Amino acid sequence: DMQRNWIGRSEGTEMVFRVSNGREEYDMTIFTTRADTVFGVTFMVLAPESEWVEKLTTDAQKAEVEAYLAQARKKTERERISQTHSVSGVFSGSYATNPLTGEKLPVWISEYVLAGYGTGAIMAVPAHDSRDYAFAKAFNLPIIPLIEGADVSEQSFDAKEGIVENSPKSGVEALNGFSLNGLTVKEAIAATKKF
Repeated sequence: DMQRNWIGRSEGTEMVFRVSNGREEYDMTIFTTRADTVFGVTFMVLAPESEWVEKLTTDAQKAEVEAYLAQARKKTERERISQTHSVSGVFSGSYATNPLTGEKLPVWISEYVLAGYGTGAIMAVPAHDSRDYAFAKAFNLPIIPLIEGADVSEQSFDAKEGIVENSPKSGVEALNGFSLNGLTVKEAIAATKKF
């Protein structure tokens, strides 16, 4: 009963992304409250404590990742949550595959993702999440707006309202005729729960 009613509980879904470190492939499950934004995912992020860090750090990135992890361990979770003025992270060397588009997404490690939230791995949608937006700007990663008229030139568009765009009917999703274009955000969230 306490679990069903706890304050701060997030409702969402789990999604599986295929990840590869160049030698091995895995299915990585992430938790998201906004599955409707899957077409705007441009990168993935792991918490420094995630079990995936060891599996997905390539040999070429090992030294950089180890240095970053040493730095991240010096901060408490509270410090990491409250730290909004600076952005830090390191590329793991690995890539994930978007399950609907087949697009390859770089997998990063950053202290803004917490191991205790969801699975400790996130799909980053910088156009519609302020933390993802700051990270994308800092590391020059793509930002794809999913709401008609959303201006993401200076900040993310975090409102959960509007008409969906940029949900392409190509690649894997075309096989199922799956597109969210023209739906309201509320309708898109419902549609992705059915998918």
